Amino acid sequence: MNHFKKALLITLIGTTLVSGAHAADNANSEALDASDMTRAYSTFYVGASNNGDVKASGSISYQYENGMESMFSLEGTMNKEGEYSDSRFQYFHVFNTGNSVSPRVAVSLDVVDNDTATTAALGAISIFRTPIDSLTFFARVDALTGTYSDQSMSAFNVTDDSLVGGMGAAYAVWKTGQDGTFLALYPEVTYLSGDIDSTTVKTTLMAATPLSADKTRWGQVKFENTSGSMESSSKHVDINENRVWFNYKVYL
Repeated sequence: MNHFKKALLITLIGTTLVSGAHAADNANSEALDASDMTRAYSTFYVGASNNGDVKASGSISYQYENGMESMFSLEGTMNKEGEYSDSRFQYFHVFNTGNSVSPRVAVSLDVVDNDTATTAALGAISIFRTPIDSLTFFARVDALTGTYSDQSMSAFNVTDDSLVGGMGAAYAVWKTGQDGTFLALYPEVTYLSGDIDSTTVKTTLMAATPLSADKTRWGQVKFENTSGSMESSSKHVDINENRVWFNYKVYL
């Protein structure tokens, strides 16, 4: 295991857990909407999956006087053996549009590292309100570039590690109760092109509910299915993976 990646993951998880010790009392829950994907909040969360993976994430946000918001976040995952699995860094910036149907749009820069590849993505996401107050839609598009990992190149017998691609996603969010409990369903389609071509569809169903009266502590259950394929001129691999995540999230 790469020592830098291990140090990064340990630092992230440690910092995240320490920050949670004094999170709730100073949290500002005014106008907090945990279901809104176009808002920037300071948060931390920890999660565990049905196959033994452990994930931790922390974010720091800032609200500007002109109504814009920004957020830096860092996320890391280790597998059941305690080894580095993947990580993600994101900068997220929210703009107010003044439009009643789509009042906010956010742009983001994401850097993701995993066993398959390391990618950088420039993306945008927008909210779309509906006549039904409890139902909201979001749409996201990303343009990606990066490099395939040595492991991927060796497995598919290729020599050029460069890749480009894109991601598109649609999100449906339904608030089921006055306490903010919500369900979210979203398919995400990702295409990577290079000496290895990869197409995946990740479909997620999430249920989230507040665990405290001030709505700063949340429990989440996420059911994920990832299907697709990776192929080079000499090899084809089908992808089909199911995973369940149990997360605990705090808004600071």
